[in-house]
Amino acid sequence: MARLQMENKKNVQFTDEAQELICFAKICDIQSWKEVQNQYIELKKKIAPKKVLLLLEDIGQCNYTSMHASMSDGLYFDLSEYLDEGESENISYENALPLEVQYHIKQLLKPENQVSVRDLYGKFSYSDQDLSILIQINMHPEKILDKCIEVKVLRNTTETQKFAAQPNGYFSCDFNPFESFSLIQFLDKNFGLEYIGLGASLLFFSKTPMFTSSKLDDLFKELEKIYNFNQTMSTQLKEHLTNYDYIILPYVESLEVFVLD
Repeated sequence: MARLQMENKKNVQFTDEAQELICFAKICDIQSWKEVQNQYIELKKKIAPKKVLLLLEDIGQCNYTSMHASMSDGLYFDLSEYLDEGESENISYENALPLEVQYHIKQLLKPENQVSVRDLYGKFSYSDQDLSILIQINMHPEKILDKCIEVKVLRNTTETQKFAAQPNGYFSCDFNPFESFSLIQFLDKNFGLEYIGLGASLLFFSKTPMFTSSKLDDLFKELEKIYNFNQTMSTQLKEHLTNYDYIILPYVESLEVFVLD
């Protein structure tokens, strides 16, 4: 059975808010995706109004590409502007994480940085193998999760803006951070799908009370345009989302990195 393992501060000089962004907790001994969902829901209730962000698959690579994505034009946070004279840069960087997240949110929300979902049309063209893997991932997410997944906690933000704590999309053939954020906002606002976390290749969403089955056809019309899903793929994913309360979507060019039994 999955268990929530709270993280102790790695350095007493870190503020509580910084530690929550570095790693608030880990979820280990995961046997099913439902266990992850239950832990997420319970933790959300416990720490509200703070928000919960999960790092779920290939966390090392996810952190690496997020680091590079955060250094890109539009998201680069210049720590030197916030350092006091003589202040330790190592400690200061960690404690400046809340400022960096707020900076990222500001940049993601700037009108000139906003990306229309129409700009995502035709972004990907998946092979039959990719599509088959995506179906398997949605049916059995627990197979692609890290042994322990990580939990970040954010203050003063919304469910969609949680993305600012781990912006991703580094390679040119993938969604860039502004494109990923566009999809996250679009699914939340129009279809009641809550962004709960990500990995090195995938974005994870959960149904909210705002989700209605009457919008399924409209949702998949958009997903087909973005991902070039064939009719079989759309039908299978639509059936999945009808029967389950989550959907997992990629933000990368290929899913061949996943090998599922």
